[in-house]
Amino acid sequence: MTEPVLAAWLAQLEKQHPKSIDLGLERVRAVANHLDLLNPSYKTITVAGTNGKGSCVAALDQLLRDQGLSVGVYTSPHLRRYNERIVIDGEPASDNDIVMAFSAIEKASVEVDVSLSYFEYATLAGLWLFKRAGVSWQILEVGLGGRLDAVNIIDADACVVTSIGLDHTEWLGDSRDLIAIEKAGVARRARPAVIAESDVPETLRATLDALDARVYQVGREWQLHDKQLTLPSGLTLPLVLPKGLQPQNVAAAAVVLDVLGVDQEASAIRASLSTVKVAGRQQQLKWCDRDVWCDVAHNRESVKALVAALDVDPSQGACHAVFAGMSDKPLLDMINLMSSHVNYWHLPPLSGLARAADPEAVAALIGDQRCKCYDSMENLSSHLLDATDAGDRIVVFGSFVTVGALLAQFDQRPCPVTSPLNLGANVQ
Repeated sequence: MTEPVLAAWLAQLEKQHPKSIDLGLERVRAVANHLDLLNPSYKTITVAGTNGKGSCVAALDQLLRDQGLSVGVYTSPHLRRYNERIVIDGEPASDNDIVMAFSAIEKASVEVDVSLSYFEYATLAGLWLFKRAGVSWQILEVGLGGRLDAVNIIDADACVVTSIGLDHTEWLGDSRDLIAIEKAGVARRARPAVIAESDVPETLRATLDALDARVYQVGREWQLHDKQLTLPSGLTLPLVLPKGLQPQNVAAAAVVLDVLGVDQEASAIRASLSTVKVAGRQQQLKWCDRDVWCDVAHNRESVKALVAALDVDPSQGACHAVFAGMSDKPLLDMINLMSSHVNYWHLPPLSGLARAADPEAVAALIGDQRCKCYDSMENLSSHLLDATDAGDRIVVFGSFVTVGALLAQFDQRPCPVTSPLNLGANVQ
């Protein structure tokens, strides 16, 4: 199959279901049952949380594959290509395989007479391809909440809750207490639930206790001090992490394997975790002698983490922000958190996304003359070189779409200077 065939499928899926987000498990469970996906013979770990899921998933994948195990990883959203959502043994699924999965899912949905959303198709495609590949483990990242997210049709052998923050409040509730209850819904009776945040709402542990899960929280059942990790089994080791990683989210991966009884040696854990990479999380690269930071930070907590990283690595030149986000996000708070680091703001649109904030509205929030609005990401990228000097820093943040779109523009726009584009720099 060629890429246009997959693109046609995705275009169809985006409009065929009446709701883009349709929380609930009955429909997707019915199709999964028809496809015999609900009771896999291999292990499943589900990862929920407001921020930090990507780091934890990547760390789990690295730890398991370094032991020679076959691992399927399902994440969302994607950064640059849809295929990134479904990865088997480190390789994104091919267009052909995804289309094959979609065809099987469509046939099953017709036979059980249900309609599925874009996100439910993606989840089922991952599960279908993991079964077809015969993986030993599948790692499933929750897309929204937990209790009613499509990945929760699988009774995971263990789960991780990385953090609880205020995000997606229109679906999950307007307080951390309510959001925690939704996140905790991925846990199962008598199975491990690892928490990677010490300061969580009381409702999180209360819900996990009510579910009779085996809870392991940082600062209580496992310890992390000065990047030294003590697992529930008692094994202690130092963590050596690539720049930009949040230690607690990476450490949680080693913890969940520890409580599942996976044999791990301290030296092997340390070696595996030191090589973890997650594109678009404090990803640093050079473009035309400019220092570029790309981060998908799209809520208060993730922007705070980005600002903390910038605090310890100040720019030698001016700092230019490329910022675009969704209108339902706390845009003013995100701007205020970043403002002390930014000399000039560049505001592109996110074309084709109804939820995207209008650049002019974002400029009004910034409220001064330090910003410029653009009518396309292409126009922004063509202007960016002239607007910046060698040695300046460009910080790209606000959403997955923002980062992915600008990286694509960098690919298409060669530098007219001697310094080559380098997308292979250290990434989280």
